[in-house]
Amino acid sequence: MKFCVFGAGAVGGFVGGMVARTDADVSLVARGEHLAALQANGLRVITPDDEFVVTPPATDDPTELGVQDIIFLSAKAHALTAAAEMMRPLIGPDTVVVSAQNGIPFWYFHAHGGARDGHTLQTVDPGGKIAAAIGCERVVGCVITSSNVVAEPGVVQNIGNQVFAIGEPDGSTSDRIGNLAALLTAAGLDAPVHDAIRSEVWVKMWGNVSFSPMAALTMSKLGPLVERDDLQQLGIAIMEEVQAVGEALGVVFHQKIADRIEGTRRVSGHKTSILQDLEAGRPMEVDGITGAVVELGRLTGVETPLIDLVYALLRQRSREAGLYPEIGFDPLTA
Repeated sequence: MKFCVFGAGAVGGFVGGMVARTDADVSLVARGEHLAALQANGLRVITPDDEFVVTPPATDDPTELGVQDIIFLSAKAHALTAAAEMMRPLIGPDTVVVSAQNGIPFWYFHAHGGARDGHTLQTVDPGGKIAAAIGCERVVGCVITSSNVVAEPGVVQNIGNQVFAIGEPDGSTSDRIGNLAALLTAAGLDAPVHDAIRSEVWVKMWGNVSFSPMAALTMSKLGPLVERDDLQQLGIAIMEEVQAVGEALGVVFHQKIADRIEGTRRVSGHKTSILQDLEAGRPMEVDGITGAVVELGRLTGVETPLIDLVYALLRQRSREAGLYPEIGFDPLTA
């Protein structure tokens, strides 16, 4: 089985490193100093219990790799338009694309049912270019609960959690979802299969839209945000707005906000990915996460005043840093 990680940074590198120890034929698409280190020294993976080096082929040119059976797409949401075009040489008629982005995925309304089936969110997929290039019919959803960092070029470290929840957009139990779950499990990852993967998306969105932007705005690790009463209450209020939007779309939240807060406490020393990007001078994930909920709030008629505020502040923070990927669409004024 040919398994390509497209975007082999912190999360993608961890997954690629773990899967590389199975019988799968793994390859990595990366860039910059990280790619140079992967090519020179292989990929070193550090977990709480283990440390190892694997040497899958790594490149920034997908044409070198050929058609893949599975593409684990872990490029950031704002990079997907370009990534989708670059992926074309990897995609054959039976290729499965595992969509593993933070935020609302580009395929969200594919096989959704009802009046919104096939709707395109402009904050997520401007002009529908990503869906057109990849093809939503080949996508499997993936919601990640796993804290990882690029400790240095060529080295990825898993800080905690290794859960990669997967599911078909239509909720079916397919052969391809079973094969993917078996592969990830054989790699030592927790890969539960869900028949309502969108619910998993929204549970993660609780933190993505509350504590992650708060971390970037305050330059803080997660600990103070959930341990200080004032900041925790702000986060909870934002999470309540997130839940209202999700429920307006028919999503059932199978956890309580308090449970999510406790889960965040367990990784209190972690820097969220958006804060890592800000500190490293990388483009920040703003629209596909926070902006998408603003757009969905308008779509469903749910008011989101705190999310609107956080989105406006975060967007300006990223602009001031020169790290805001402009999309030519403003959900606050649309």
